[in-house]
Amino acid sequence: MLLKPKTITESAADFVFELFKNKLPPIYVYHNFTHTEEVVESCRKISSKLGINESDLEILLLAAWFHDTGFTVRSDNHEDVSIEIAKNFLKENNYSDERAQLVFNCINSTRFPSSPKNLIEEILCDADLFHLGTKDYSVKSNLLRMEWEKTENKKFTEAEWYKINIDFLTNHRYFTKYARKNLDELKTRRLVKLQKKYDALLEEIEIDKKKNEKFEFEKSKLEKKNEDSQKAPRGIETMFRNTVRTHVEFSGMADSKANIMISVNTLIIGAIVTFMIRKLDSNPQLIIPTFMLLIVSLVCIIFAIIVTRPKITSGKFTKDDIENKKTNLLFFGNFYNMGLGDFEWGMSEMMKDKDFLYSSMIKDFYFLGQVLGKKYKYLRICYTIFMYGLIASVIAYVIAFTYMPIQEFNLFD
Repeated sequence: MLLKPKTITESAADFVFELFKNKLPPIYVYHNFTHTEEVVESCRKISSKLGINESDLEILLLAAWFHDTGFTVRSDNHEDVSIEIAKNFLKENNYSDERAQLVFNCINSTRFPSSPKNLIEEILCDADLFHLGTKDYSVKSNLLRMEWEKTENKKFTEAEWYKINIDFLTNHRYFTKYARKNLDELKTRRLVKLQKKYDALLEEIEIDKKKNEKFEFEKSKLEKKNEDSQKAPRGIETMFRNTVRTHVEFSGMADSKANIMISVNTLIIGAIVTFMIRKLDSNPQLIIPTFMLLIVSLVCIIFAIIVTRPKITSGKFTKDDIENKKTNLLFFGNFYNMGLGDFEWGMSEMMKDKDFLYSSMIKDFYFLGQVLGKKYKYLRICYTIFMYGLIASVIAYVIAFTYMPIQEFNLFD
């Protein structure tokens, strides 16, 4: 028994099913195969009521099957992709170019805003939005909302979604007599219902907004009152915090500059010891400039080390020191040798006494300033010696090379 060959529309249905199954991203919960099937069935339903002939019905159903296949590639201007997919399918199935163009025109007519130019295009446009006039509208609307939120990575508020639906229903119109007769009434009632819900929601939002404004006003008054009462202490704390931060940053800069001097001069000394000293026997005129440079580098390293060398105190305090407010617990050098219990007690006592706390903070950044002053003093001496010593050494080398002929030599021999 021979099987009856499939019609072109049946082949299209199978093709679209496989295409959606394999290539449509799962985030498309509205524009999927289920929606396409519903559009096809709506096309059949409207066509049967309007007496469409079989030839036009075939074009209509082909367009219905392919009109949303472009979502397998992209959502923006998906109609262009849908037409390309339909074109390839129809070409493979030897469909006439003239009738294929009618299919493409139908698909293109569903582009928003709809612009049908003949009856079959009007049927497809009405079938595509058939649910606007049915009880399925709410379910379809929620599916579309979920899809847009996923594809656009945006959350719609209830008010925003109501407004989108109201605007769409207001501007939408059905084209065929059947749709206007059977779908317009329910669509209009739904529009009125949505408008009432939207107005009620806006009123509720406005009430909440006024409540929030009143709450924020009272809150700002209370905050201003508290701010005025705490303005002076906050300003003092900000001053201490910024001053200490600045001191610490400058200390870090000094250490960084000293490290640069240590690195540079270590390289110079290494080069002199490795390459130059063993060549001085044959070129005695280079002894003086070489040792000048060596001494300059050595002195610079000494001063740079003084800058970075830490100074540690005993790290202990007594109960009398705390009671008489003579120690500063904000500096680790005053407590690092103390037990945890003694340190916690000392910090608690200090935090209880605002004057003691502020006094400790003052002492902390005062001694930071003292240390910082010494660092930069020695750092300035270091850089001055390096600058003038380097100049003098270079001049000495120039004199040696100019007035005293030297024997050619290779530093790496």
